[in-house]
Order: sequence, then C-alpha cells, then structure tokens
Amino acid sequence: MLREETLVIENALNDERFFDNPLVTGDPHIRFYAGAPLHDPQGQRVGTLCIIDRKPRSFSEEDKTILRDLADLVEREFSIGAIRDHSEDRTRALNVLTEIVLDSAGDTNERAARALRIACDYLGLETGIVSRVTDTVYTIHWHFTRGTNPIENGTTLPLEQTYCALLLESSHKLFAIQNMAESGFTNRPCYEVFGLETYLAAPIWIDGEIFGTVNFSSHSPRHRPFSATEEMFVTLFADWVADTLYRVQRTETLNKLVTQAPGMLYQYRLWPDGHSSFPYTSPGIKEIYGIDVEEAAIDANKAIARVHPDDLPELLKSIEESAQTLSQWQLRYRVRLDTGGWSWVEGLAQPEALPDESILWHGYITNVDERQRIDEMKNQFISTVSHELRTPLTSISGSLGLILGGATGPVNEKTAQMLTIAQRNSKQLRHLIDDLLDIEKLVSGNVTFDASVQRLDEAAEAAIEEIQPMARKRGVEVQLNVLERDLYANYDIVRLTQAITNLLSNAIKFSPAGAAVRVDLSKSGDEAKLEVRDQGPGVPESFRDRIFQKFAQANSTSSRTKEGTGLGLAITRELMQAMGGEVDFESEEGSGACFWITLPLAEPGTQ
Repeated sequence: MLREETLVIENALNDERFFDNPLVTGDPHIRFYAGAPLHDPQGQRVGTLCIIDRKPRSFSEEDKTILRDLADLVEREFSIGAIRDHSEDRTRALNVLTEIVLDSAGDTNERAARALRIACDYLGLETGIVSRVTDTVYTIHWHFTRGTNPIENGTTLPLEQTYCALLLESSHKLFAIQNMAESGFTNRPCYEVFGLETYLAAPIWIDGEIFGTVNFSSHSPRHRPFSATEEMFVTLFADWVADTLYRVQRTETLNKLVTQAPGMLYQYRLWPDGHSSFPYTSPGIKEIYGIDVEEAAIDANKAIARVHPDDLPELLKSIEESAQTLSQWQLRYRVRLDTGGWSWVEGLAQPEALPDESILWHGYITNVDERQRIDEMKNQFISTVSHELRTPLTSISGSLGLILGGATGPVNEKTAQMLTIAQRNSKQLRHLIDDLLDIEKLVSGNVTFDASVQRLDEAAEAAIEEIQPMARKRGVEVQLNVLERDLYANYDIVRLTQAITNLLSNAIKFSPAGAAVRVDLSKSGDEAKLEVRDQGPGVPESFRDRIFQKFAQANSTSSRTKEGTGLGLAITRELMQAMGGEVDFESEEGSGACFWITLPLAEPGTQ
C-alpha cells in the first residue's frame, strides 16, 4: 500500500525484509507474493490486489502487467460501485423531495411541519427550522424537533446568538459543520447558548433578498462529513420553502386587496361532465351568494341554486355560449338573499380552456341593486315622457304639414323653409320617441310577436324597399344577393323588417356617396344568415364593446355629424333575441363593417 509500483517477492525466505515475518515462518508459510496497489475514485490508495503461494515462483514483466490490469479492473468496480451508491443517494434524496412537494394535505403550516420532519428523517438529525431574519432579529417561522428542549413558532432571538449568523457571515451559500467542538467556532455565543454539534443550513431567497434560512441540527456530532447529495437536498429544500413562502405572501397580499373590492373576485371551473366549482373566490362570495369560500370550492351548485328561476335559463345558456366560443361572459341577474328577498348582481369573466377540456373563468360579480333601481327609474321616466310627448308631436307634425300644403293659404318661400325645418325636426323627435317606446316595451317584455314560418328573402326585400328613399337621398345603392333563396324561419315579418332596416340605416348613414351597401342572404349550418356590408369607416376599436348598448354612439359629443338616437342596434338586438336569433358584427377600421343577423331554419308549413 505504501508504494505505487507492483511489489513482487519470488521467495520470501531469501528476502531480508520478510524472511522472519510470522506469516512466512508460520502458517500460512507464504513464500511467493505479488501485490498491485488499489486506489479509490479520488485517487487515494486503499489496499492491494495480491497473489500469494506456499511455494517460491518466478514472476515475469508480462505477469506484472496482467496483475496491474486486474487491479485496474478492481478499481473500476470501485468506481462503478461509488457511482451506483451516488446515484442511489441522489434518487433517494429526489424521492424525498418529491414526497414533500406533492404533499397537499392540510394548510401551509401543517405541510411545512411534515416537510421538516421528513427532511430530518432523511438527514438523520434532530431538529429542522425555517427561520426569518429581519435586521438583527431571528424568528422561528416553522419547526420540527425530536429534541427535549421545547421550540415554538414565533420565538425570536438575537441573530448573533444563532448558528444562522455563521451562514450569513459566510458567502450566503450552504453552511455545514459536522463537529462544532472541532471547528473554529467554539468561541461563538451560539455554541455556548445551544451547544449544537451538527449544523447544516441554506439561505432562503425571495425576490432577490434573503428571507431567512432553513437549517437542520443535532446536539451530537456527526461521524462523517455531509455528502454532496445531502447538501444538494438542503439547497433544493430551501428553494421549495422559498416558493411556498412566496405563494403565501402573494395570497395574503391578494386577500388584503380583494377584501377591499366590492362584490367577489372568483375563478369558476366547468368540467366536461357538467360539474363545476369555484377554485378561488374572495370572501365577498358570502355577500353575493350567501355561501362560504370552502363550500364554493367543492361544488358551485349551492351558488347556482340561489339564482332566480326566471333568470337561471339565461345564466346557464350564457355560460354554455361563453364556454363554446371562449368569449367574454357578462350577465345581470337576480340572486336570493338569506332574508328571502332578491338582489340584482352583474358578472363579467374571461374564459380559459384547460388541457383536460374544462373551462376556467376569471372574473368578478358585484351587487348592482342601486344601478338596477336607477335604470328602472330612468326607463320609467323615459316611457312616461315619451307617451306624454307623442300625442302633441303628432298634432304639431300634422299641423305643419297642413300649413305647408296650403290649407291656411299661401306661404311665402322664407316661411316655407322655416316650416320645413320645423316639420323635419318634429319627425326626428317623433322617431326618437317611437324608438324609446320600442326599446322600453322590448326590455319589459311587452311586445307581441306575430311569428310564422316564412321565407326570409321576403323580409329582406321589404326592408330594402322601405329604406330606398334614404338610400337615394344619400346617393347609396343597396344590393340584394340571395345565395340561398328557399330559406325559411319562424319570425314576425314586421319586427324582422324593422331589425334589418335598422342595420341598413346604419350602413347607409356611414357610407360615402356613390358607395354600395350589399345584403347577402345565405345558409350557415342550421341557421339562416343575413349580412349587411358597407364601405364606411368601420367601427372604432374603443366603441365595439358598447355598440349594442342603448344610446351608444361612436361619437357622443355635441360635435357629432351623424344623425341618430343610438337606439337602432339596441332595438335590433332585443328584437332578434326575442325571435330566437342573434345579431353581431365584424369590422376593421377604415375598411367598412359587416353586421349580420341569424335565425334558426324552419321547415315550410310548420309552426
């Protein structure tokens, strides 16, 4: 073992170094010896591969080479064994970390205590602590111990009296001591106060700053140094603790913010089999639905059961449509209170498709009782005023027409011009009042529909004929392109004509003189589709989410140049929904717009 060369003794009795060796003079009476040194993977000599015999033998250079080759094979086995042991150690460490990471039972404090216990078992140490360090104060955040000295979370100590100070004074990397009594730190206060002999710690980094440490210790010394795998384990454990603490901090921050937000912030998840839950809700769910966060996380049915029976079908339909199209969900509906009354709420959420084919919405729901009350008062006011103005306006318009027609005698040119302006303005005001009354009736459900199965091109032709005077006045041509002529649907021809006319009026109003408005009638799946395309400026991006709201106009200032009440598209939407259809649009600024309506197809002769 003391030399690198192969040692050969062909006859020990003739070698002055060994002739009187007990193994030569006595049993086993060695005469021949050949030995090659063996090294561990780090290059240290650990033994020999030797050949002995009771008889003297000769040993050639070739024999020496063979023995050295055999020794090399043994050393290779040492290396393979070391690699295997290292791999097994790494695998065990990673398995322990995986067990810790996948543990989801209980709250964060319970999971942290279990993780420290598992880590102590793996390292063979008494105590595991997650500490927080602020300035010169050391606080025990989480802990596990098998020691006799009691430890409590929240206990604070001067940092200088803790082993943690040794880590923070170093390079802020891993710090390990296997036998404190034989280290250079025996004069430190921590050794005098706690007397720990074994210590292994790593810093916890959060947002680029040290939060504290994760450390493991025992009162008894360790007989071997910590392995690279054990040091890796503690480093990765510190990373897991950092991630856990980061999520806890962010959750606490979010909860503080959402408690100040009106209503509830939430995530709603719908699975393909139909069951649903609220994976996350703010405490405001108690105010909106009267249920607890924990109940909502298990099953959403308790919340859905609170929805007004008249509003429930629309709620479920809107959720289904949002899930199918991944479009924004928005709805106003009523929810039952604990007192037995009803409260108006409004929700807005954005859906996200998940890999398991479930849909997750992120949004909020807020109480809109006051807004609903104001809307109802406004609608009632508009309805009352409109009814009161309609009769006198009819008389004024009729009287102006009689005067202009000469019923009261000749009218000079200047007076006729002024009377014409007055008559035109009275007609516009009458049109506004008619729109106001229409939208009020539609919203309140007081419009009667006389629906029957009819050809759709009849309604399109009627609407185009009705709008022709406006089109000629503005120099715009309206073109009808019937791609599918025998399309039938169940609709009220007066109301559908009104809806199409509203779309045509908008298209003509925003088209330049000499342009064409194209009307295409086609089949789309099991629906009939009527499209109105114009060559106008398109719909501004900032206006698109409000375009179907009442009184909505792209330019609502006093300087706007286009006539209109801002009710036409809102009326069209209400009409189409009442007849089981839809209205929508697409547009690119500067390239015109295309509005379309759809209705379910029906067989002729059915009702």
